[in-house]
Amino acid sequence: MTLGPSPDPPAERIPPAAWAALAAVALSIRLYRLDHFSFWLDEVMQSLFIHGTWKQFWESIRFDAVHPPLDYILDRFFEVFRPGDAARRIPAVLWGTGSVLLLAALMARRAGRGAGMLAGAFLALAPFHVRYSQEFRPYSLGVFLVLLSLVLLDRFLERPGAARLAALYFGCLAAMYALYLGALVLAVAATALAVEDALSPEASARRSAARRLLAWSPVFSLLLAAAYLPWLPVVREAAMRASPTRPPEMTADRLGHVLAFYGFGSGDGAAFGFAEIVYFFLAAGGVIVAIRRPRLRFLAAWVVAGSAAVELLEHLHPHFFGPKHFLPAGVALPAAAALAIAAVGQRNLLRLGACVLAVAGILACDARGLHRYFERGRPDWRPLGAYLRASPADQRILTENAYAQLCVAYFVVGPDWLHGPLPGGRQSRRSILSLDGNPASIAWLWEPGKTAWLVLFGGKASALKAWAEPYPGVAFPAAEAGAVVKRLDRRR
Repeated sequence: MTLGPSPDPPAERIPPAAWAALAAVALSIRLYRLDHFSFWLDEVMQSLFIHGTWKQFWESIRFDAVHPPLDYILDRFFEVFRPGDAARRIPAVLWGTGSVLLLAALMARRAGRGAGMLAGAFLALAPFHVRYSQEFRPYSLGVFLVLLSLVLLDRFLERPGAARLAALYFGCLAAMYALYLGALVLAVAATALAVEDALSPEASARRSAARRLLAWSPVFSLLLAAAYLPWLPVVREAAMRASPTRPPEMTADRLGHVLAFYGFGSGDGAAFGFAEIVYFFLAAGGVIVAIRRPRLRFLAAWVVAGSAAVELLEHLHPHFFGPKHFLPAGVALPAAAALAIAAVGQRNLLRLGACVLAVAGILACDARGLHRYFERGRPDWRPLGAYLRASPADQRILTENAYAQLCVAYFVVGPDWLHGPLPGGRQSRRSILSLDGNPASIAWLWEPGKTAWLVLFGGKASALKAWAEPYPGVAFPAAEAGAVVKRLDRRR
């Protein structure tokens, strides 16, 4: 396992069979049980947005403004194949598989093929990355474009040329149009990579190319900004909105919550345990190795400064917090762990044996986290939707809140519910309304003399749940928070 620079890029010496095996493993895992869970709210919203007319589509994504439009546009064009919900996730699967190969290629070019293949293997099985490679959201594409841009930057610095510079430009621009936080972390990691090569003590073509690129970087940035002008008013308007929540507190619990997610947790809320402690000890060791080794310091900046930039933005303009916000920086953690193992394993046979055990342990913990994820890592609204679809169409469906309203409407009516009409020109006769947690709303939303249905989330007690307690219900534990459907009948 080599770590130093080489005249011939180490990535080119990785056997094609190894690339094929890595791609096959990553793709197979991401295709497994792709239809086992239904969409959840964010995926429901994405599907609702990409339906309707083009005018309705643009109005929806500009109003939402949570993400740039590239992934939405690609998904809308994918609708020409009339996919089902599972098939709508296939592009994310492909972006995720591509990300595994790109991380392996980047690390192989900068750190050697041993570190590169280890990094790819760790990311291929990482539960957090598999999760977002199976989600109908922009995260998989955003991470793919961040990694693609870093590889394109490294290739340009290796051998500058107009074609490579154009590829780098469009890769960065695509990342900006795919994921805000991806673009932010890319700016940190790409700058660190270029500065590191520019400050190399060895005179080389790479150092000269990096210095020229940095000298012309203001022009490069202005050209990116000019191409981003069509979306800039949306970004400005979104930034001026009042934050929907308070800045997240910097606590040990929150840190453990995030680290468990990027360790071996099966999802948001997983416990932080001994396995994660060992794993992040390795990742921290990889960051230290990166700081001390030429051509690898950008990795330390990617992990540390990239995460810090995301955290700073969380405090400047907080949004509903989730560990996924750190995804563009968190994707470098498997590379850091791989670097630590590769650095130790090359010294003697005893340490090599310990590294083999460490690799086996990481992959085993990944497999355990994946097993938990595939078993119960996501909600399934489809049984609840099928149950309500079987009820008479003139009976109203009331939901506890807008979250449940959107999910129920999607699985009862379909992806055209938000814009209508239904396929074939039919109009939906199903009335699905949100109570916003207020039992008093039932008085005018429950039609006199008619049966209605009430969808409640499980979990915390509330006035609405107490009001509905006497009515018969059917539990749907697979749906989010253990939803319950109550049959409201005035004859009781």
